Amino acid sequence: MKTYFDVIFLNNGDIILQVGTTGFVHTYDDPAQAAQDVKILLDGGNTAGWDGNEPAGRMIYDLQTEVNGAYIWHNQTSIKSIISAGALHSNHGCSFNSFYAALGVQVPED
Repeated sequence: MKTYFDVIFLNNGDIILQVGTTGFVHTYDDPAQAAQDVKILLDGGNTAGWDGNEPAGRMIYDLQTEVNGAYIWHNQTSIKSIISAGALHSNHGCSFNSFYAALGVQVPED
């Protein structure tokens, strides 16, 4: 069974990984660690036994909040698409760029 997840890049630099609608939720301040955990999920792994579940941190997508710049919300499909493309075409900030660089994606120079 594939694990559905979202990755939310907050404007303060934190990254939230949330699995499914009721599964694992964790906030990362290290983009490389977030990318490592996402890679596990992309490779068919799951979050069973992972420490650090923070269910109170679960977010619900809101277009207006994203438009206002509070976060950038990527689901696993968009993450796979960016990895397949192999490059980001615009700079979205340090944690966003560092996350994708850790997944092997070429990021734009500052």
